Amino acid sequence: MKVVPISKKKPPQWILDEVKKFGVSWESGVIFTYDGIISNCRGEMTEDLLAHEGNHIKQQAKIGADNWWKKYFKDPTFRYEQELECYRKQYQWIKNNIKDRNEIFKHLMHYARSLSSDMYGNLKTTQQALSDIKLLDNFK
Repeated sequence: MKVVPISKKKPPQWILDEVKKFGVSWESGVIFTYDGIISNCRGEMTEDLLAHEGNHIKQQAKIGADNWWKKYFKDPTFRYEQELECYRKQYQWIKNNIKDRNEIFKHLMHYARSLSSDMYGNLKTTQQALSDIKLLDNFK
């Protein structure tokens, strides 16, 4: 896996101001990827989370970090699609590196609950998010 810079420095203030709409804050431990750098107040990251955030770096590189974030906040469908892609990467990392099916399912449920939460605008139910993430299992 490519080494990705991780910083304890806050992302731009305008991003922090926007995320307040979702009931989260920097202090709550939310991780932000901006312009090739992962900002995490705790500084520690699991490998599956690095896969998720590393994919956000690729997404932002396509249209520019500022444009990506502006669209992310403005367009709920875009936000869901971007996060879904990243949760699929995260799930794939888990499936490739953990053999215990119960542990894999525990991670999958955590991802689905997160994807269907206030943090992303409650766009889908947990069951819908679970199905969306697992959809990649049907294409192996």
